[in-house]
Amino acid sequence: MIALLLPLLFATAMPSSDLGPRDPVLRALVEGEAAQAQGDGATLGEKAQLLTALGATPAPGQQDLASLWTSEAQSRGATVAALPYRGRALGPAYRRGSVVPGGSVTMRQLFLGGQRAQILVAPTSSGDGHLSIKVQGAHGETLCAKPVGGPQANCAWMPLFTERYDIVIENDGAAPADFYMLVR
Repeated sequence: MIALLLPLLFATAMPSSDLGPRDPVLRALVEGEAAQAQGDGATLGEKAQLLTALGATPAPGQQDLASLWTSEAQSRGATVAALPYRGRALGPAYRRGSVVPGGSVTMRQLFLGGQRAQILVAPTSSGDGHLSIKVQGAHGETLCAKPVGGPQANCAWMPLFTERYDIVIENDGAAPADFYMLVR
């Protein structure tokens, strides 16, 4: 099974000439959604397996896309072999969201002190709004503020203490904006 997954994992680690997200989980989410929209069952199944192999799980209250895409791929005639489950401690959690024009979405997330924290945001398509991300600490201090330009934006830091942080995604464009957010 490992021999089957290694080429898949190496393919996601290789630099690409396209403008998609560089992070393998974000790339799988964006490419999986595109495959779903195009009715490409084989690619949809591959992206579902990749999400599972990378250990990505949905954030609380979000739909499990790996399971959904696997079922949909199989219903379209694609063969999707189940990966063996060996458990995991923690892994990346993804969330799909949408922001109205001129609006914002705020989420609170607990990060552990002394462990690297990382948040990545990728628009679902290049024409969606003008997104930006801001991360604020428990006392309102801004740790990161970036536009989501290009394929993804990345905010990373090392929390000194275990505490909750506000993650704010804003859309200052004239069109609604859909995005994927990945929290590590």
